[in-house]
Amino acid sequence: MTQPCGAILAIGDELAIGQSLDTNTRWIAEQLTARSLHIIEHTTLPDDQHAITDAILRLAQHADFIIITGGLGPTADDLTRQSLAEALSEPLVEDDRALAFLEDIERKRGRSLTPARRSQALRPASASIIDNPTGTAPGLRAVLTTTARVTHIFCLPGPPREMVPMFEGAVLPALPENPTHAIRTRILRCYGIPEADAAAALADLMRRDRNPLVGTTASNAIISIRIRYEGDPGAADSSLSETERQVRAAVGPYIFGAEDDTLPAVTLGALREAGDAMLVAESCTGGLTGAMLTEIPGSSDVFLGGWITYANEMKSAHLAVPAADLQSPDIGAVSAHTARNMARAALANAPDASRSFNRIHSVAITGIAGPSGGSDRKPVGTVFIAAATRDNNSGVLTDEVRHFLIAGDREDIRIRSATTAIGMTLHRFRNSSPETLLWQVAPPDRAEARA
Repeated sequence: MTQPCGAILAIGDELAIGQSLDTNTRWIAEQLTARSLHIIEHTTLPDDQHAITDAILRLAQHADFIIITGGLGPTADDLTRQSLAEALSEPLVEDDRALAFLEDIERKRGRSLTPARRSQALRPASASIIDNPTGTAPGLRAVLTTTARVTHIFCLPGPPREMVPMFEGAVLPALPENPTHAIRTRILRCYGIPEADAAAALADLMRRDRNPLVGTTASNAIISIRIRYEGDPGAADSSLSETERQVRAAVGPYIFGAEDDTLPAVTLGALREAGDAMLVAESCTGGLTGAMLTEIPGSSDVFLGGWITYANEMKSAHLAVPAADLQSPDIGAVSAHTARNMARAALANAPDASRSFNRIHSVAITGIAGPSGGSDRKPVGTVFIAAATRDNNSGVLTDEVRHFLIAGDREDIRIRSATTAIGMTLHRFRNSSPETLLWQVAPPDRAEARA
């Protein structure tokens, strides 16, 4: 049995030239996949009537449905309705119900309907209107019959706050269902392993002829392992669970969460569950680690704060890093010694309230984010991260320092350093810390690191 399949067409000059990010296509694709519908193509086009018409006609040869977003506004560059009419070989007609809706909106605003806004009531002769409960631009629904198939076409406005309720209310219920075929996915999130190493560890699990299919993507130190099953709905859960078990067996120490989990949220959750708290001491990241943590709602109950000691004078004044060490050519601000001093000083300067927690964890970052400031000995991307823990019950202090050479431009290095600091903290907390992490120059000297 042929499975229903569809295509998504995003319209707009701003999307085509990269001025705006197309978030609609991703969201729609997720909804369609959850319904076990195949997506054969995503296409982005500028505001060009002939290009849009050609795309509709081409996609209709292969897709059972096409979902179009954008180009339904009142301006001269909103051309979706004209393009659809051209593809259908039909004239545009004025829809009485849509016109009454637009007139009512303008009347409530104390204005009269302009010719430009009135154009939003137009539709191809055989098309029907999709009501817009949160905006002014109605959507369109049409059927295009070719020698290849019958294709259902849905046109929705570009703004997500309008598009989403229209999709959920009018489009999704009209799409085909296939109860005999399931598409199910799971995602596992990893930190600390290079993508190539993860792929090597997963080996045969990533064969393209396998079901469930396993794939990886990487972004700023986080690897997402995607597991996708297609087939008999009754076998979906067991097949996904077995593959997930095999993935965890291969790269388990690096997995920190699943689905929408983020590294900061998981780290804060682990601290909260254990009755622990966390501090940061940052140099080259300029507070970015703290910002990532405080983006998570409720972080204030376990994240106490920290220090941004960008200048050497601040490291000495607020974290007691000896000025002589900072000026020494053998030590300097970017060194394991300075990172350790920063992490220990953060614990020493923790507020009295920190004593109410079982343990206090600190993480310190010092490095060279560039684009200047590097040397042969310490090139741009050199970063030292120290993590320290004080057990408030026993008084025992432990710490470690790792040396990284992080790839990328200044922004990459800062984001990846902050992410690495949080991931390093979580690994230590879970006692699952791998010998070597992503971008680490060499395994740490354990005797020196634990001193």
